[in-house]
Amino acid sequence: MWVVQTTLISRKFGTVHAGHDDGHHESPWRAARPPRSPRRPRWRCAQADVERRVDSDNYAVNTATLQEDPATNLKGWIKTRGSLVPGREVVYWFTGDIHAYVDNGGATRLFRFEGYNIGRCVPQEGGWRLLTREVGLYRDAETGEILHGEWQNPFTNRLNEVVHVWNDPVNQEFSLVSRRTGRPFLVPTTRSGKDIYWHMELFLRYPNPLPRSEFPESSASNLYQSAELFQFFCEESDLADARLDSAPCQLSWVRVSQWLPWMNMGSRPGRLVYHCRGKKLEHGFADLPEDVRAYVQREHPEYQQAPQAFTAPNETSWTYFRKMITERGAPRIDGSVAAPDAPPSTPPSPRRLSPLDQAPVLRRFTRADLAQYDGSDAGRGIYISVNRRVFDVTSGARNYGRGQPYNVLAGRDASKALVRADLSPRWLDLNEPLIVIDDLSEDERAVLEHWTRYFADSYPEIGYLV
Repeated sequence: MWVVQTTLISRKFGTVHAGHDDGHHESPWRAARPPRSPRRPRWRCAQADVERRVDSDNYAVNTATLQEDPATNLKGWIKTRGSLVPGREVVYWFTGDIHAYVDNGGATRLFRFEGYNIGRCVPQEGGWRLLTREVGLYRDAETGEILHGEWQNPFTNRLNEVVHVWNDPVNQEFSLVSRRTGRPFLVPTTRSGKDIYWHMELFLRYPNPLPRSEFPESSASNLYQSAELFQFFCEESDLADARLDSAPCQLSWVRVSQWLPWMNMGSRPGRLVYHCRGKKLEHGFADLPEDVRAYVQREHPEYQQAPQAFTAPNETSWTYFRKMITERGAPRIDGSVAAPDAPPSTPPSPRRLSPLDQAPVLRRFTRADLAQYDGSDAGRGIYISVNRRVFDVTSGARNYGRGQPYNVLAGRDASKALVRADLSPRWLDLNEPLIVIDDLSEDERAVLEHWTRYFADSYPEIGYLV
């Protein structure tokens, strides 16, 4: 669920407007909390830690300037979403239901849904990074048991193999000033008495990682489209508390999206509606339901901890499914079988990614040559270089054309920007030295390999950069 909050960099913040309510009525959400006796525990550092750090580390957030001061807004958001102690692990648990909604056919409750996001916040220059991975488990709508194996699809009467959500990584960056738009950071809030609600509405539309030409049964469209609606609920007093590094928080999440790939619904009309709620867990992974912990420990024990390092790109249910199904060989419309994205890996070496070994020598491009294909001249097309391999992305003009989200990559070598998940001008400057594979870490090399493979699978390769 969390992956949708960020693409390469955070694009939402700074483009939204804050709501504000100075009413003094009691929050119905707060009233609905399960009773605690005598009062829910406070999430403070150990007393010894407080005594050592209270003078140097002040975790108080000035809620009076929450909507006026980007630095205060960012500090409050990190305290709500994670922790102001760098590297401290935080777990958000959620539970709810997934309904199928078909026009003129009504709604059908398909699953109960439960999972969590486990992450840690790490400061960086000008902001924070949030390093997370997430689990989502589909439960039987009636019994509540975690589904394992096959599920009877009520629309097709076929048995479908259940593919739970195992997304790793699901990373985000929050900067005081957006590297892409130059706008200040601002997550909108609404105040109601002693409560503060953070909220965001995301409407996504981008090329589907599962194009219908390759995955006709698993894909509803060549475009992925969804709406994601988040709310985070906390108390003003917790944000203002100088001893509290992480504010207790509850959440609400609604998603409207296409059919899940593993349901094999093809282009059948309809959509899924997720309605979930949850909270930040005081004791992290240990507070999750016993059957969730047991399932994770058995199937993917690495999801008991948050990631240690920032990597990209993020995983989604769609990209995870693509990797899984291509390893097995998926049927295409033309009767052929989709091959794995890459052959079985061998110990990584810089030579494996050499563009001069892999790129067909169709044309040599200088960076000045490439810059002419930035989408400003409709007759020239749009070219992008990744790992010195030049791709014609004209067919993706909705993403790379003038005025579109990723036009900054057009006519440029995008390697450094993609590896760093940073679209700021520095990494796309014509005078910035080209990426050197020998200088990359193993994680950075894996990211570059992913993007090289993505563009090679998606667009015609027309030459190489010199």
